[in-house]
Amino acid sequence: MVGADWLRSGKRENDFGSRPDSIVQKYAAWGRPEFFFIVNIQIPGTTMYTIAVYYMLKTPLEEHLLLHKFVNGDDAYRNSRFKLIPYISTGSWIVKQCVGKKACLIGQALECHYYRGTNYLEIEIDVGSSTLARGVMNFVLGYFNNLVIEMAFLIQGNTQEELPESLLGTCRLNHLDVTKSVLATP
Repeated sequence: MVGADWLRSGKRENDFGSRPDSIVQKYAAWGRPEFFFIVNIQIPGTTMYTIAVYYMLKTPLEEHLLLHKFVNGDDAYRNSRFKLIPYISTGSWIVKQCVGKKACLIGQALECHYYRGTNYLEIEIDVGSSTLARGVMNFVLGYFNNLVIEMAFLIQGNTQEELPESLLGTCRLNHLDVTKSVLATP
């Protein structure tokens, strides 16, 4: 992981990889070959919150067979492979029960949008696209500053040749405070 954003806005914020001031575009402007994978989690509400985490490959994308297929696949393929494993390592029992810790093919449960640039792929996860997920997130949002949330992002391997599964990255969100989220700039 090379970066993260914790933002708030009056609207949905997406395609961070294309923004001129992003780490992705800075590397591209320097002529660097690194490829970025961005996970953009949209949390709905009167105020939209966004958690965006940035991962960078230091080796060519083509050297990672499953990731290469995922990046260049269509949305249906991506939705059938992108997996999230959540874990609340610190928090109340009720929050832990609401979130769970089972792996989930996120594209099967929530609406995902994909933004592909020459040196990046961004996955926007719309938590508001599911009534159940929106309800859980609205409940959990009130406890964010008391939680340590760990997430792992994987590409599921469905055939023998694709195993073991490909770990894209992990992150730990420590006691996120909504009052310290940064106002997004256009």
